[in-house]
Amino acid sequence: MNYIDIITRLKERDTKALEEIILEFNQYVAAIVYTILQGYIDEIDIQGIINQVFFILWEKAEKIDIKDYNDLKPYLGAIARNTAINEKKKITPTVPLDEHILGEINENFSQVELRAILLSALKQLSTENQIILLKFYFQEKTIKQIAEEEKQPESTVKTKLKRSKAKLKRILEKEGFIYEN
Repeated sequence: MNYIDIITRLKERDTKALEEIILEFNQYVAAIVYTILQGYIDEIDIQGIINQVFFILWEKAEKIDIKDYNDLKPYLGAIARNTAINEKKKITPTVPLDEHILGEINENFSQVELRAILLSALKQLSTENQIILLKFYFQEKTIKQIAEEEKQPESTVKTKLKRSKAKLKRILEKEGFIYEN
């Protein structure tokens, strides 16, 4: 594929040039987008993001400098990566905070009350902080396991865990719950 020719045609708003680019690079773009968004959104939505990448290329065609981009692959790869990352940031994973997540607690009155207080306090934290606290304290996962699952450095998970725990404690104290060892 002659990239200088196809970029020139793309700049001239030749839809056939865009079709050729899509045929050539669709799998490449799909691989990047799918890798970043896998498990975050549905297959149908991923296809929409892939389409968005080619739309962005079409919209920014006149800005492509032929001297800098005699190959479209790295340029398209950057657009695909940035678009997928931006979409991922918009997605807030939801964690259902039903009672079953807190585990099996004896059903005497004080335990039921404790569960309600914890549930109420947890709901006041961000989803990300809820996930980390629940995985660490209720699912008994290690910091290393959480870091791998959340694709974050262990130090980041430790910091978030410490801050989340402190924030949860402040919320509980504000609501009048004081825990003594």
